[in-house]
Amino acid sequence: MKKILTFLLGALPLLCLAQEAAAEANVPEAVPGLFGTLLPYLLIAGLVVAAIVMCFMNWSENTEKIGIIGIPVCLAAAALLEILALYSVGNKAIWWCDPDRYGFWGGFFRFIPLMLVLIAQIISIYTYQSFLSKTHAMYGKEVSISLKPAAIALVIALPAAFIVGATLQWGLKLPKFIQEIGLLATLFGILFLGLGKTAKNNMAQFGSKYGLMITLFAIIYVLGVIAVVWLLIVGIFQMIIQEAILLILAYFFLFKTGILADLAKGAGGSQQFYVDDDGHHHTSLGSKEIANRHIRERKEQK
Repeated sequence: MKKILTFLLGALPLLCLAQEAAAEANVPEAVPGLFGTLLPYLLIAGLVVAAIVMCFMNWSENTEKIGIIGIPVCLAAAALLEILALYSVGNKAIWWCDPDRYGFWGGFFRFIPLMLVLIAQIISIYTYQSFLSKTHAMYGKEVSISLKPAAIALVIALPAAFIVGATLQWGLKLPKFIQEIGLLATLFGILFLGLGKTAKNNMAQFGSKYGLMITLFAIIYVLGVIAVVWLLIVGIFQMIIQEAILLILAYFFLFKTGILADLAKGAGGSQQFYVDDDGHHHTSLGSKEIANRHIRERKEQK
């Protein structure tokens, strides 16, 4: 048990310091432009929080239009910033929680806000629906913003188009113009069906004007969520890689220092004892042999 405590108190901090030092020795280049600062990310978080807060405010009949328009505007602006971040700097958009830059634990705790933003964005569409259901325009009518058809279309359109294009090119070996027609027809066909279904459902609930506005908001909202989910996946893989490095460092540290062998001997926290010829217990093999020698000498003297 003492050796295990020594390892926990001494080895793990050393491993973390070693990993931090390795990260600092090869710090990634700074991300250029606006998205190399924290300003747009703080703005995204602020917009999402502001939208959710507005959903729970008490609006009068004269002022509720501010919420009806303001909430989706805030959420759409946050989503557009997320899309722009991914488009501008790619996976480097989450530089502020990169374990290569800040070490494993630094990246881990900075990664938490990304998860919170994603959770808040997913929740926000439901809080907005609840808000709309309580407005005077919709009083007594439970509304539901149509998202699923658009979300499915936006997620599967591009992969499906590539699959069709690849099939036409390598499977059927058709001419190039037919490959392009098949790819574009699949892409825009899926988008037309999905987005059209969403627009139709929203216009049936909110009328033509507000239905189209809410559909536009829904498309931007879904794209923003997709962007954040992608960055979330990238961040998780970065954490997994860093954790694997830590495990490798831990293995070599334990193996080289011999702590691994000692822990194996004392697995479960039990202490190994050595029993001499008189039945007395000793904590080491050497003390046992000394005791046995004294026992033999004593017996010889008798």
